[in-house]
Amino acid sequence: MKRMVAIVLLAAAAAVPASAEGILDIYGGGINFLPTSILQNTDYCNGGGCSPGGLQWTELTNVHQLSGATGGIRIGSLTKTDHFSYGAAFNLQAYGVKEQMYFADNSPIRSFPGGTVLQPGGDVILGVPLRFIRLYGGAGLNIPIMFYNYQAYSASQNTMGPSVGTSATVGYDLFFGGRWLLTEHFNLFLEDRFSGIFMPIAVKDSVINNTGTGVTNGTLVINSLSSNAIVGGIGFSW
Repeated sequence: MKRMVAIVLLAAAAAVPASAEGILDIYGGGINFLPTSILQNTDYCNGGGCSPGGLQWTELTNVHQLSGATGGIRIGSLTKTDHFSYGAAFNLQAYGVKEQMYFADNSPIRSFPGGTVLQPGGDVILGVPLRFIRLYGGAGLNIPIMFYNYQAYSASQNTMGPSVGTSATVGYDLFFGGRWLLTEHFNLFLEDRFSGIFMPIAVKDSVINNTGTGVTNGTLVINSLSSNAIVGGIGFSW
């Protein structure tokens, strides 16, 4: 019985015509972020030295990331049958992360920490081919890598920087979209992308009091980085 089932499945697979093609997509658009919670740890520094500040892993809720631009490139392979397509691709997306100004106890003024995120990852793609349009969607895993600038201060309030830091975590993305076939090899597409992270990502931060009497060096732990991007682009297949 098992042998018969296997033969039937192989025969069905052989009866469905399939063809594989390479794909290359270049896209760009806008990105928005959901409010997030952040843990902040600080050391207060003045002329007498540095000591733990008032924010020791304090949670800052409802922190907003500023909207911005995003873009990327995707390259992979799709296998097409008469009724659906499936495949996998490498995707490299880039976007900026920068938080709105935040006031802690109406005293220190936060700087604008953040930076550029490069997000390489792998996606699985499923699609439905129509006559001139291709509907598709998929999901994948990625590694958001944040490159950020920060300004640090010594105990005597002298500038030590600016410095560049790097942090990374593990994330995911979900997407769906549609393609309009211009020719056999070129197409235009519009895509809705959702991204998030499984684990927090940390960045360094510096703040200075309103009165200028002291500075605070700290670390921000971003607990979530959920985003929604609407992108459009041009695709090439071969």
